[in-house]
Amino acid sequence: MLVVQPFLEFEDPTQEPFPLSQACNQRLLDAIDSVFETSGAHRPHVILFPEFALPGVEGVKRVATRLSSEAVASPTIVIAGVSGLPKVEYEHLCALPNVAVVDDENASARVQDTEWVNTSVTFVKDNNGALSLWVQPKLSPSWPEANYHHQAMFQGSLVRSFRAQFDNDVPCRFLSLLCFDWVGQETGLPVPEAVLQAFDLLCRDKGSPQDLQWVFVLQHNRSPNHPSFLTSTYRFLTQPSYPFVRRRDASVIMVSTASSRRPARSGPYGFSSLVFGPQAPFDSSGSRPTFATQPSRLRQSDTLGACKDVVFREMGECIHLFDVRIPNFVVADPTDRTAALIDAQALPLLGDVVDPRIPGRPVPAVVKWVNDELDNIPDFCATYFTHNPIEPALRRAHAKMVDGYRYLRSQDLALRIDGACASRAARDDSGADPAADVDTAWDANERLGLHHVIQTLTLVGGAVNLDPVDAQLHARSELGVEIAAIAGATHYECLTAFKKFAARTHSPIVFVARDANNAVHLPREAESFADPQSHSGVRFTDAQTLLTEARTKPQNQYTQFVAELLNVDDRRII
Repeated sequence: MLVVQPFLEFEDPTQEPFPLSQACNQRLLDAIDSVFETSGAHRPHVILFPEFALPGVEGVKRVATRLSSEAVASPTIVIAGVSGLPKVEYEHLCALPNVAVVDDENASARVQDTEWVNTSVTFVKDNNGALSLWVQPKLSPSWPEANYHHQAMFQGSLVRSFRAQFDNDVPCRFLSLLCFDWVGQETGLPVPEAVLQAFDLLCRDKGSPQDLQWVFVLQHNRSPNHPSFLTSTYRFLTQPSYPFVRRRDASVIMVSTASSRRPARSGPYGFSSLVFGPQAPFDSSGSRPTFATQPSRLRQSDTLGACKDVVFREMGECIHLFDVRIPNFVVADPTDRTAALIDAQALPLLGDVVDPRIPGRPVPAVVKWVNDELDNIPDFCATYFTHNPIEPALRRAHAKMVDGYRYLRSQDLALRIDGACASRAARDDSGADPAADVDTAWDANERLGLHHVIQTLTLVGGAVNLDPVDAQLHARSELGVEIAAIAGATHYECLTAFKKFAARTHSPIVFVARDANNAVHLPREAESFADPQSHSGVRFTDAQTLLTEARTKPQNQYTQFVAELLNVDDRRII
């Protein structure tokens, strides 16, 4: 599957039918070409665009043209939300040559002059390469659509279920809904329940229970983790009602718009995801690349309970590309232990974007976490060094350290963040990969550790040349001295953690501690300090001392101070 996650910008002021801005319109047209270039390389079976993501009839026609190309494999399914259409544009859409059927309930003649249409289009390129389009207007308006000032949203009244098959000839059924359709009530029942009820009656009449594999929910939703949306998902996958529509192996796939143009961890929108029922035989341990399988902290909700919830961490504009394991084809024993997704990748939607969070390959959780934190690292140069002669040197050093950490190997990042947090050294998890709990545990302590590392390396790097990449600890000077920066509740706690972290190198070390109050260490704390191997080769200072020296000394004297700090004897190894 390929999920498109674009950032949408609407005309200002926002008015029905919610037209996209001209710039966004063109961007999304260009994005269609980009998506199909990616599609040609990876040959996904299903391509998904969220609500409002195709720019009008022109966008629909461009998708149809690209799908008709021999470069796109057969079969391929595209399900896409279309930007708001005035009646005349909807008439144009329904009259396109590849539109298979326009149901009477959704015919353009039923749309009033005072109405606009929010619709999805399902494109089916079948095994023979023939293309057909199916139009499905939204059934239930959201509050912004219902609280209209100029035009009401035309309400569709039909949900179409599609039947395909897997390579082994097992039937595969899917349907799609548009955003508020997932929670809205139009016939006395929530729309998903009304769909199940109607489908259940059809199956009962034929005397044959049927499996439903996929429900695609195309969203432009500021609150994708609202309890109503998550509760609807939980009920759909777990309620025993409507037994002739079997959902044991079903998945609800939330196809979302992005929170921003750039990579991001949070904000409105986002949270493209797949949710399986509790009995799906998938492993949900660890923090796998690109997606989280323990995302309750990310969602800030436990509403989905025991459902197998898979959330893509990247909330900014991107393409999510992944293979999905089908629950029915997984052997539920140790011989086929697997996550729900395989080889999940994050790619840029447009252009040659260079960012480790959308590199066109899997993104380790720690790489995503660190890069998001680096976007929001405090500007302590502005706070403490404005108009100070050393400010330019510190800013150059800061940029070098941040850039170096952005592109570190994920294994190195995990060890460095783990080593920077004194509280992590006391954990009883000897031998465990420190990146295994990124989704479930990394928070304030890890954030403080990273901030302390970058500030320390900036202060030292403003006076001497530091290498933030080729180091065993947090950075390495050109004289071969390693820098270790550790934050904890007390300097003593930092010292205890240092003994474990320092074992990673035999080089001399400058160790910079930071306690909870950013206090200067006491003489007795320095006197009691010792190299973990009881040899010379380590020099101890604290974050406050380093900051004060940089702020109060002339630049040449501060440079001399740092040079003396780094004048550490070799650590003799016996």
